[in-house]
Amino acid sequence: MKKNKLKRLTMLAVTTALTVSCLSGCGKKKEETTTEQAAITTEAVATMGDAANIEVGPTKEGYVINEFTGEWIDESLENQRPLCIMINNIVDAMPQSGISQADITFEMLVEGGITRYMCVFKDYSNLEKLGPVRSARHYYVQMANMLDGIYAHVGWSTYAEDQIKKSGTNNLNGLYDTITYYRDESRVAPHNCYTNSEKLKEGIAAAGYRTTYNDNHNKNQNMFAFNTEDTAIGNGQTANKVTTAYNNSSTRWYEYNADEKLYYRYQYGDKQIDDQTNEQLRYKNLIVMFVQYTDIGDGLQSIDWTKSGTAYYVSDGEYEAVNWRPDAGTIKFYTADGNQLKMNPGKTFITVFDETKQDQIIFE
Repeated sequence: MKKNKLKRLTMLAVTTALTVSCLSGCGKKKEETTTEQAAITTEAVATMGDAANIEVGPTKEGYVINEFTGEWIDESLENQRPLCIMINNIVDAMPQSGISQADITFEMLVEGGITRYMCVFKDYSNLEKLGPVRSARHYYVQMANMLDGIYAHVGWSTYAEDQIKKSGTNNLNGLYDTITYYRDESRVAPHNCYTNSEKLKEGIAAAGYRTTYNDNHNKNQNMFAFNTEDTAIGNGQTANKVTTAYNNSSTRWYEYNADEKLYYRYQYGDKQIDDQTNEQLRYKNLIVMFVQYTDIGDGLQSIDWTKSGTAYYVSDGEYEAVNWRPDAGTIKFYTADGNQLKMNPGKTFITVFDETKQDQIIFE
């Protein structure tokens, strides 16, 4: 077992009709095909602004690429801001609800050695029950701001309160918000606060928050870059099981399913289940991101996102060492040759781990 700028502006290519028109010069219609793949084109487009390199992505009529998964979503969602919501992750909060639909899940330490999730949803229109929702921490707020997300939480630390007020973060705080959340009386407080799509939309509307990206948002601000199809790391090392032990009492691990090419998640000695599907959580990509957790008193910690660090990227039964650094107002990941990491399309789980404890990440 071993433990181990190019600035990319991804533009969707011109539509199929325009592409064919440009190629033929006579406006002939493209012949219809019966396969989805034939509807995908990869025609080049002209440069824009100061971008020296434009990498062309595929196109599919009526759809766009989800910037958080690299997968197709309805084109109506192209400019929609994500929802970033805080989810309880202690044993009393199990099983959680609705989190299997998240495009990205961040896991970070909070006080007492426990962790909390921030789940990121590009599309939050089909959530029947989501939670249990818990309180904010300022480094999560900072990450949500990097994604231009609407930040949902119930309560906050004083540092998170200060960060939200200082940065003007659009947030839905269950301490004061009487619209967005409800209590499930079958669960014990404080692990019983939930929301759903209808309530989220009502809360966002009542707060008057914009639901789309700012006009100056561009694809160079996306955290991830993706392969257009599933691609093996190639020179990676074996990662059929990945263990991330925050401490002795909170070991998490993932087991790779080679048939599905997905990583199944376990914690507290058992499968981690979403009670809305009764299925185990599973992910296409794992990122273990090493940061410096700084003690700021009262058991709280801080993360300096303006620094850079190392990470592991895990997919398709392999892992490789990569780097992360701030770029274009967000965090991006880079391979050893200095190019932006291209991930496989699918959901991603990001473990934000103490850089002094890298030996607690085990690959088998």
